[in-house]
Amino acid sequence: MTDPTPGRPEHPTRRLLLRDADVDEILAELQEQAPDPQALRRWAAGRGVRTALVRAGAHGMSVRLVGRTPGGAWVELASVDGTWRRTR
Repeated sequence: MTDPTPGRPEHPTRRLLLRDADVDEILAELQEQAPDPQALRRWAAGRGVRTALVRAGAHGMSVRLVGRTPGGAWVELASVDGTWRRTR
């Protein structure tokens, strides 16, 4: 996970304008670090991570990001059959 220290870029979840590359970076990080609800909670509580909503339960996992797309849409990511994907 990216650490928001001087000289290093901020974590992509903190950006208010989310581009496709930012979302791809977050998806890759979730795929690596959040395979189950407990791991997702740890990721969401991590230093520098900022989310609007996190669902981490036995019946599903999803994250809604604070930032919006250039068109103004919010971004939601979900784990579908063990693979993190953009669902909105």
